[in-house]
Amino acid sequence: MIVATYNSSATLRCALDSVRRQDFTDFEVWVVGDACTDDSPDVPAGLGDERFQWFNRRENSGSQSAPNMDGLARARGEYVAYLGHDDLWFPWHLSTLVACIEASGAALVHSLTALVAAEGPRELAGPAPSGVPYGRHVVPPSCWLHRTRVIHEIGGWRPAPDLARATDTDVLARVVDAGHVVAGARTLGVLKFPSQWWGTYGRRGVPPQRAYLDRMIASPGGLERDVLRDIALVYSRDHFGFRARTARGVARQVRATVRDAAAWAKRGLADAYGVDRWPMRAILRWRFQRIRRRLRKPRGLAGR
Repeated sequence: MIVATYNSSATLRCALDSVRRQDFTDFEVWVVGDACTDDSPDVPAGLGDERFQWFNRRENSGSQSAPNMDGLARARGEYVAYLGHDDLWFPWHLSTLVACIEASGAALVHSLTALVAAEGPRELAGPAPSGVPYGRHVVPPSCWLHRTRVIHEIGGWRPAPDLARATDTDVLARVVDAGHVVAGARTLGVLKFPSQWWGTYGRRGVPPQRAYLDRMIASPGGLERDVLRDIALVYSRDHFGFRARTARGVARQVRATVRDAAAWAKRGLADAYGVDRWPMRAILRWRFQRIRRRLRKPRGLAGR
């Protein structure tokens, strides 16, 4: 498995602890620093576990693509999984995905992922909705397991500055375009802490992952139940409050309908024209790179 990291040793320590507690134990881990300058190298070394290896890039790439490719170059296993340095795996994550990929024959499989905000678990990322191809669906890499050869066959992870979409979305879309099957396991396997919600790279002190990891160690099944319950409550509140027959509820519904229709229209036009044709690709690339720059500040990367 591959863990790309950059100057976030406190969250990395929690992430690797969740890997160390997997009930599937036949793995190797490449922790790849994107030119880290903090004490991140001490984290895998401090585990005293020969399965955990460290490699630090000489130059910072600003994306997971280059560290992931460095990890892939060193991977020896039939399958590869990824874990964000600020995310956590439930103990059954790897065993669930290995069983899923072997039973389904898919090229890439994923588990369910809970997205955690400061107020608690907020969203659940899972299988693509009916009629939506995986090439247009967001599934965080922290929940992936794929056959190693598949990513090499499609040309690997491409540099973020060259793309018109997120690096992980780009990989998933090319896997699908190459005719490979993607399958989802209906099991919660990952807690994801989006860096733009937490300002991960600018935080100091004990990270929020620590409290969740402690709960996971004490009772992984109990934490799973609580996370799914909290997300169900968020959905219930938003969905039924959204539909409430009040002036505010109706106004929200109208705005959302217009917004969704506009998004689908833009996507439909782009697909019909061809997202890789000029000037569409140039426009989409400009838009995506602008979004990347805007997210630096909420992620805690401003000025770096």
